[in-house]
Amino acid sequence: MSFKELLKKETVAIISATAALISCMFVPVTDYVKYIDADLIGILFCLMAVVGGLSENNVFRKLSVSVIRTAKNTRLLAASLVFTVFFISMLITNDVALIAFVPFTVMLYEKIGRSPVYVIVLETIAANMGGAFTPFGNPQNLLLFSVSGMKASEFFSITLPITVISFAMLAVSVMLIGKEDISIAQGDENITLQRPRYIALYAILFVLCILSVFEVINIIYVLASVCVVVAILQPSVFAKVDYGLLVTFSCFFIFVGNLKNIPEVSKFIITVLNGHEYECSLALSQIISNVPAAVMLSGFTDNYKALILGADIGGLGTLIASLASLITYKSYINSEGAQTKKFLGVFTIMNVIFLAVLGIFAKLFIL
Repeated sequence: MSFKELLKKETVAIISATAALISCMFVPVTDYVKYIDADLIGILFCLMAVVGGLSENNVFRKLSVSVIRTAKNTRLLAASLVFTVFFISMLITNDVALIAFVPFTVMLYEKIGRSPVYVIVLETIAANMGGAFTPFGNPQNLLLFSVSGMKASEFFSITLPITVISFAMLAVSVMLIGKEDISIAQGDENITLQRPRYIALYAILFVLCILSVFEVINIIYVLASVCVVVAILQPSVFAKVDYGLLVTFSCFFIFVGNLKNIPEVSKFIITVLNGHEYECSLALSQIISNVPAAVMLSGFTDNYKALILGADIGGLGTLIASLASLITYKSYINSEGAQTKKFLGVFTIMNVIFLAVLGIFAKLFIL
């Protein structure tokens, strides 16, 4: 891979590494590694490896085909795709849900001769807001749930209301699609699940990962189990892990740790942030995306309720507000006959509507 390709693929990771290196120049030499939340990095790695193993064995391709078999018209097809992404992102993260479903959606709509733009935009919103419900549905949720030490019941009391509102808004958005009869010639109907025993093992590992998120099992044991099982069964799965995301988290941990050790900078950030955590996380997400925003702001406040809402809802809005949105964009523009201007227009309109409604709702009724 050339440097240009690496820069294009891992832009956020490179920016975070650069920020970390520059910040180190202003802080006396110290043990920078201690800033990194090793448990969080371990949980992220395990989740991505396990989901990669399930994907490697056709679990999501099989699910995709099953979802659209009963779709007899365009509205049912869209509803099947959008709400499958909404619910599955709660378990396998918003990024992975879009990686699995957006290319399939684009291919499907090419078969029926219709534009996929509106549906994949709704899928992106569904992934971001469905993933917002659980501590492991979005990377920033995993971070904030981990550092906050809050109970699961408290976390879900924060995310459930915006999840319900998001579901209702998605339902209304889907209802705007006309009901046109369709006939889908399926070339993938014969897809079978590969290596069922492997899938069963990955499913067990996934449960262990979830238990580690809720601190029922020490992440060290889960990490060791995942590494051993994957190394023995399918070493190629290690290549499916998003190491760029792990680098991004690690470098931002170092960056924030260094900022906290620069008194003038730390005091300024705390002053600006105090009492405005929700608005700051919402706004900053639009500029640097919600994951880096959550990592950065969590180092300067313990108002995690505001940060969770701000970062989750902040994933809506601009194209870079959520890394998951970029996955959809890249996947679509690389397809044949892509209409980039139409995508950006529909994406912006729908995201602004969802951002405005959910942003105001959270401010008035949850905070």
